Amino acid sequence: MPRQGISHVGQLVLTDIQDKIFRRDDMSLRPIMLTRPPVEIMLDDGFWDELIEGGFRDVCVSWMAFLKEVEHGESLPTREEARPRVLSFFMDKGDQFEYVPIIKPDTSLYDGLTLYPPSRSDEFDSIFRELRDAFQRAKKKGINLYLFDDKSYFEISGYPAGPEGTRGFSCWNDPQVAEYLVARTRDYVNQLPMFSGIVLDGPDYKWEIAPGERDDLFAERCFCDHCQNAARLMGLDLMKLVDTLAEFKLEMQQLTDEKVEGFLLSTRGFLGATDWWLSHPELLDLMRFRYAAIENHLIREYEGIKKHLPEFTVMVSSRTPSYSALTGHALQRRNAYSDYQLPKLYLWAGNQPGFRYTVNNYANTLSEWNPSLSRKNVVGLTERIFGIEFPADYPVEKFDDPAPLSFYEQIAGDEMKKMIHLIGDVDKLIPFIALEHFGGPQIQPREVRDLLLTLENSGINRYIFFHYGVITEDVWSVLTEFSK
Repeated sequence: MPRQGISHVGQLVLTDIQDKIFRRDDMSLRPIMLTRPPVEIMLDDGFWDELIEGGFRDVCVSWMAFLKEVEHGESLPTREEARPRVLSFFMDKGDQFEYVPIIKPDTSLYDGLTLYPPSRSDEFDSIFRELRDAFQRAKKKGINLYLFDDKSYFEISGYPAGPEGTRGFSCWNDPQVAEYLVARTRDYVNQLPMFSGIVLDGPDYKWEIAPGERDDLFAERCFCDHCQNAARLMGLDLMKLVDTLAEFKLEMQQLTDEKVEGFLLSTRGFLGATDWWLSHPELLDLMRFRYAAIENHLIREYEGIKKHLPEFTVMVSSRTPSYSALTGHALQRRNAYSDYQLPKLYLWAGNQPGFRYTVNNYANTLSEWNPSLSRKNVVGLTERIFGIEFPADYPVEKFDDPAPLSFYEQIAGDEMKKMIHLIGDVDKLIPFIALEHFGGPQIQPREVRDLLLTLENSGINRYIFFHYGVITEDVWSVLTEFSK
């Protein structure tokens, strides 16, 4: 990723293109805009000009897919408040769409793999050429373009198919998953050489405890040969690890005030939790297994991409430090297999995977599992699990309400300080921010401003916004205030 002109906070920012950018107090955040379908809106030069005018010089294109009208497809867009430019695409069209991959695969790149890429019909050749030309014009305008790891999302446009022809998730311990991603990246770059980097979104193990949640860590099960072999190489029994997770859930359902108060008292300080972990060795083994699975997968992807595309920028996302360990990310070691780290500073309360939503789930689920447990101890245990303290003026009971500045300063600020400490280089840190996920309630424009201000005050100089389609005019005004 080009780094000319990126200064430390408080210095003049000179972009690597066209003009000088100033902002209040001579401070500036350099944003990356992430887009989602319809990619067709990018055919219009006005799309790129609007971003440039707003101070955006970096664009990450996710879910590389065209939209095709079909009778029983997906309804889009998901929010009425979407950007006018996005909404205008759907005028005079139907309301059901399917995703069609942008590129036809070069099958030779996937030789030797049992996973194979999705294809598409010739009817999209013409619009592909138009989109390629639009990307070239954007590059000439000074826009830096990045891919988004799309294999994990849509069955049609991204997921590889297995030997049976079905598409879907394949285990992170399967080395072919990484090999497929490398081949897919090379395929994109060969056909769209104006792209200069990629965001590897995840992978993540799950972290929620509320039953029925998409990310329920207790519901996550994979007993495949790849997982069992990976565990065996570490001297671990995978089935025993799975049983340990079930036992831990049962332990969380049998809490008393006495147990929780004892835990909170005895686990303070550097050595405080030693006895607890020694009494849960299999749980520690499970954490080690998750770390190894994610790390080995990302190393395969990173080294594979760099082997074929040595100048290509590889960025890796994760959750923030408060619960990244649950997801399997060893943040401190990840500099060795990433050029930039992109923690997801998703702080909304309305739906998954927002931080306030997750914290609410933990507190409410612990209360439901243990009805005799005092609220004080529920909150204290939740804080200890995540390694945070809730602001005095914004306790967890208020998390469904808009958050005050103190929340962003205390929670977001501390999470970024942890990240800076762990990775050792603020310039390698590009946090994700977002209004919501999956069409849930959005955080307010004032909250977006408080979050960006907190990032600046933490020393952060870049961020990535998820995503263009949900931006209202009020939010756009806030984003551009910080970028120009």
